[in-house]
Amino acid sequence: MARRPAEETRRHILKVAGDLFYSRGVRAVGMDLVISSAKVANATLYRQFATKDDLVTAYLVTRNKEWWQHLRETAAAAPDARARIKVLFDLTRQDMALPGYRGCATLNITSEFPEQDHPAHAAAVTHKAEVQEWLCEQLREAGDADPQDTAAKLLVILDGAQVLAAAMGTTDPGDHMVELAEQLLESRLPHPDPAL
Repeated sequence: MARRPAEETRRHILKVAGDLFYSRGVRAVGMDLVISSAKVANATLYRQFATKDDLVTAYLVTRNKEWWQHLRETAAAAPDARARIKVLFDLTRQDMALPGYRGCATLNITSEFPEQDHPAHAAAVTHKAEVQEWLCEQLREAGDADPQDTAAKLLVILDGAQVLAAAMGTTDPGDHMVELAEQLLESRLPHPDPAL
């Protein structure tokens, strides 16, 4: 059997570990399970990731990088900033409808690793701050008088719905999330002048 290049091996391990971490929870998945599921040697895994903390952090950073790429590619077709915000909420609602949905992977990490100095927790907090800043940028472009406040409220709506959807096993929170986000945007963003 031909050996994988190191970068391909790293991606393979991250994919296998990520699926296990998301479906079972990080604390429930040991390195031995990752090794056996990925069908790699101990030395191969530990050459890529010296510790489980390294693996968990790399999983989250990679997952969030892919999430950003998907959001930006999808939002690129939106006609304006308000529509780009709607894309974020629509994509999240679509995720909630997928089989095996367990909520936001980033929030799951903060629950499993509450220590603020843990590298995975720090990566999760950084991601959430980046999402809020992205929302703030869109709101500013859309003419919101207080984009930071609106962005913070939208993030509460977004993340609260994900937690409830995972806990309740229903897509109802996703529908309510979209409705609440729309109501907030309607109240905060200026309406175009119909005379123009």
